[in-house]
Amino acid sequence: MLLLSQVTGTAVHGPDGRPVGRIRDLTVSLADPNPLPLIDRVLIRPSHPPDLLVPWSTVSAVQQGALSVAADPAGYAIGAVSAALDDDEILLGRDVLDTQIVDIGEQRLARVADVVLARTPDGHVEVVGVEVGFGAVLRRLGLRRLAARAGRDAVAWSDLHLTSERGHAVQLATPRSAVHHLDARALATLVSRLDTDAATEVLTARDPHAAAEVVRAGPAAVGERVLRALPGTTAEQIVAAMPAEHARHWRRRLARPRARRFLRSHVWPRRA
Repeated sequence: MLLLSQVTGTAVHGPDGRPVGRIRDLTVSLADPNPLPLIDRVLIRPSHPPDLLVPWSTVSAVQQGALSVAADPAGYAIGAVSAALDDDEILLGRDVLDTQIVDIGEQRLARVADVVLARTPDGHVEVVGVEVGFGAVLRRLGLRRLAARAGRDAVAWSDLHLTSERGHAVQLATPRSAVHHLDARALATLVSRLDTDAATEVLTARDPHAAAEVVRAGPAAVGERVLRALPGTTAEQIVAAMPAEHARHWRRRLARPRARRFLRSHVWPRRA
């Protein structure tokens, strides 16, 4: 098992054995057909700009404390990191580590303390999941004995939804992402734990009939919060897709002024 916090900062050597820089981050493609996404590219911070974004296919060796690449890294120089990423690509450090996720399996909101990686027999590295327990935080602080007592709390990659801005957007736009395989009840759990903007994006990524099922499967207060935040025509399309009795109920509910206590009593998490 590898941990992202242990990989970042690792020295990188070029094909001639000379130092190139250090690993700043790793990327994965959420369109990866593998059940566990493989590391796609390595973001390297040299001693002098610009940064390098090197395909994992150029990695020739992974040894203790060092990584070697077989191609000239200078050919992979980039400007702005975000502009260099593919549409379905995210950075594990920036978009996952230390950000909030929704753990669909446990129906909870959690913060990522580390990303769990594993070597494959053919020399690749895959993303297994994330650690969310306090033990991982203690381990990153160097308090290994205390970390061992705290134990591990991990979430499988297939059971999480990212709430970071890019992570959330890429998951919604990529059909292979876990969010596209959730049933109405699981989606309702997800929506109830996202901030309003992100929750509305989940609903609008579905057709009106599917979105209507999500609203009906979740708490009424959450459904009202999200429907009120949508444009009127979009909300009406979702309500119209419900069975007639439910549609009448929601039209009456949305026609009433929003209750003052509803605004005061709910604090929703912000995206990291």
